[in-house]
Amino acid sequence: MNKLLLSAGIGLVSGVITFFVSVAFLCIALLVLRAASHTQPDMTLAYRAAAPVAILAAICGFTVALFRTARPRALR
Repeated sequence: MNKLLLSAGIGLVSGVITFFVSVAFLCIALLVLRAASHTQPDMTLAYRAAAPVAILAAICGFTVALFRTARPRALR
């Protein structure tokens, strides 16, 4: 149970970090697009695009952490 909670915590933290990093990069990309085309892009696109990325990162972080903690010591 302890390994599962540790893996869930790692997955949650990796998802949150990935979400904010994705939002930052997408905001910069949208601002560059705004400067280049002189239009007003929808800035909520950054949050809508970053959410699935964060969910995928959380699932991957959880899976990798779970497999790393559940693996026997002889294979490390």
